[in-house]
Amino acid sequence: MEKDKIMGIRCDVENCVHNQNGCECTAGSIQVCSTCSDPNCCDETVCRTFKAQDCCH
Repeated sequence: MEKDKIMGIRCDVENCVHNQNGCECTAGSIQVCSTCSDPNCCDETVCRTFKAQDCCH
């Protein structure tokens, strides 16, 4: 939703429902988490706000 857009958040995941114009995140908030059991020793993250678009539209 455009009114909820957080300015300055870029995303390359084009199949997310929150992605607009191929690089803009329109989610009202985002949650990013570490993928490792010890987040202090890991450089991998995942966007927990991601929601796949309906592929049959």
